[in-house]
Amino acid sequence: MIIDSVVLPFLGSRVEDHVCFEYLLQEIGLGLARFMIPRWVVNREVIRKGDRVHFHLPFRLNQKSYSCGVITQAAWNASLEAQVCEAGLEAGTQEISPVFISLDSRGIQLDLRGFSAPGDLPFRVLKDSALLKKGVLIYLDHLIPYFSRISGYPVADYPRLREFVLKDIREKVKDHHAKLEAFAEVFRQNVHAQADIPLWVDLEELRAVMESEILADLFYFTFESQKVMSYLAAIKQLEDKLYSNYNTVVMLHIKSL
Repeated sequence: MIIDSVVLPFLGSRVEDHVCFEYLLQEIGLGLARFMIPRWVVNREVIRKGDRVHFHLPFRLNQKSYSCGVITQAAWNASLEAQVCEAGLEAGTQEISPVFISLDSRGIQLDLRGFSAPGDLPFRVLKDSALLKKGVLIYLDHLIPYFSRISGYPVADYPRLREFVLKDIREKVKDHHAKLEAFAEVFRQNVHAQADIPLWVDLEELRAVMESEILADLFYFTFESQKVMSYLAAIKQLEDKLYSNYNTVVMLHIKSL
């Protein structure tokens, strides 16, 4: 099925290292998704054959949900100025999502605007996102003082790491949490219909505060404790939900156009 509607970039991530990227969904078939990462998106990532990616946007076919896939083709398209990728979709458990892409259409085209959603969904998604970001902040508040005792990082160097890396990350998370709370309040007061969404949300600004502030590789290479890795995995699970929430807002934005 060829996507037949106004298309805005969604957020995806590579499962192995949790690195996120923006992508345009182009085509969906039985067990197959085709997407591209154009040069003009802010958050780009090179995807390779064999990578497992998470679309953070559930596709439904015959009562089954698909949100992850393994890349089968990935190549640069000079005419499109984009990396074009194909992924084999993996059937998973049924995701609880108020917005999804149904693949039950009999035609060859799929309109991303063709779904229903509760009227208060935009506010609920933003409020939930603020809570998720707050969860990331709570994990960091527990971890930062704990790092010096369990990380194995040289004691003499730890104060510099704490001051210039860990505290900086925490301040960014704190700032993004505050902005998400503010966005939610704006939605509560002003977004009373889906047509109001484009008037009150800047998707680029929203994407910037929903994306991860934490480079997983930095923690993997710096800290050796399994306890730290467990906390990091929990943070990444919260971030996965944030990406799904962002994509929900994008879907609502598309529907309102």
